Amino acid sequence: MVTLEAFYDPGPGSGFAISTPDQVDELLDRMVSESAEESVGLMAQVGRKEGEGWSSALQFGVRAAQRGFVGYMGSNGEASAISDNGATSPEMLAYDYQCHEREVPSNAEIAVADVRQAVHDFVASGGARPAGVRWREVSY
Repeated sequence: MVTLEAFYDPGPGSGFAISTPDQVDELLDRMVSESAEESVGLMAQVGRKEGEGWSSALQFGVRAAQRGFVGYMGSNGEASAISDNGATSPEMLAYDYQCHEREVPSNAEIAVADVRQAVHDFVASGGARPAGVRWREVSY
């Protein structure tokens, strides 16, 4: 089993190990609960470190306990991607990542259950891009 590092709370040293389904559910349950009190969505990131750098990372967010998104960043030439719900002409939606606002296109939002499954799949695989999400490649 591979242990990945998750980031949700702001501040230095805020990363924590995440490797089990219970830890994934605990993080997501907390995010869903806290998002009900916010006017913006909430984001977290889970990554796999290799050496001094990251070999892959999954950013994900939840908004109003109903919708969310996932974004994947790989290495070794693998394309970065964001979830895609098939809608066109997206509006930009605000998400908060460690007290920093990020904008996410509305056509990246998918059901929270799908976000949860993607995070479980990413952690269980040790950092591979989840297969159960419709992806759209992006460049950063």
